Amino acid sequence: MTRSDVAVLGLGPMGAALARLFLKQGLATKVWNRTSSKAEPLVAAGAELVEDPASAVSDVPLAVVCLDRYEHVRAVLDRADLAGCTVVNVTWGTPDEARTMSCWVEERGGRYLDGNIYVYPDGLGPGSAGLSYAGDRSVFDEHADVLSVLARPTYDGADPALPNILGSAGSIAHHIEVAAFYEAAAYAAHYGVSPAAFLEFHERLGGPLTSHARHVAVEHLESGDFATDQAAMRTHFDSMLVNRSDMQHKGQPATMLGAFVDVLAEVTEEKGHLALAAAYDDLSRSRR
Repeated sequence: MTRSDVAVLGLGPMGAALARLFLKQGLATKVWNRTSSKAEPLVAAGAELVEDPASAVSDVPLAVVCLDRYEHVRAVLDRADLAGCTVVNVTWGTPDEARTMSCWVEERGGRYLDGNIYVYPDGLGPGSAGLSYAGDRSVFDEHADVLSVLARPTYDGADPALPNILGSAGSIAHHIEVAAFYEAAAYAAHYGVSPAAFLEFHERLGGPLTSHARHVAVEHLESGDFATDQAAMRTHFDSMLVNRSDMQHKGQPATMLGAFVDVLAEVTEEKGHLALAAAYDDLSRSRR
């Protein structure tokens, strides 16, 4: 085959993992990276190293770009002929950047899908649920078979901003939840409970409780009705005050818990009888 099946631009840990998966499935794969030495293991596995981005996207139906920022994608592709090429951009950025990039690629004759990766490099592969895309549905359908090499090809919708909207929201939740776990494990450790023991407890009881709370919260948010006959906001707030006080007594700053306590302190007098989800609006806008 003289024409490559796919190109990968950007060979950091994630980009290299993408290229390896294409090669593993026998796809003719061009690779490019600013530091060409990073391509050596891929070349040994059968990839074709090209000298510049324009050569990478020349005569390929699909180019996957995995760089640090959208501005770098524009700089890299600025002199490339994108006619006949679908650019799949899995670079991390904002919703507005994705929409602008879609127009930018199309103005240069290419087609565009925005994607976001929700796993670490070793979590990719056929059957993984860690990657989704948005853009023109017909473009997604055309390349779904090739993209299935990287993960199960999931389509978020026509708006190219959706992967960044969902991915950024997921990242926010992920990082806050991970930081909260660290803070909670550190509190337990003050009393001699190991992180492993706390994890076992949390996965057995705490995790399911949190998952249930998220589903209940969505019901409140979708209906707009925050009345509850379960634990009201005031009940949560009172227990959090006890937790924060004991954490601080142990010399722990209670950074994560304290941030939520501060929000609730401003609204509990008014909303204390409602479900905890009633704090949603206070977390979605600036507080003065």
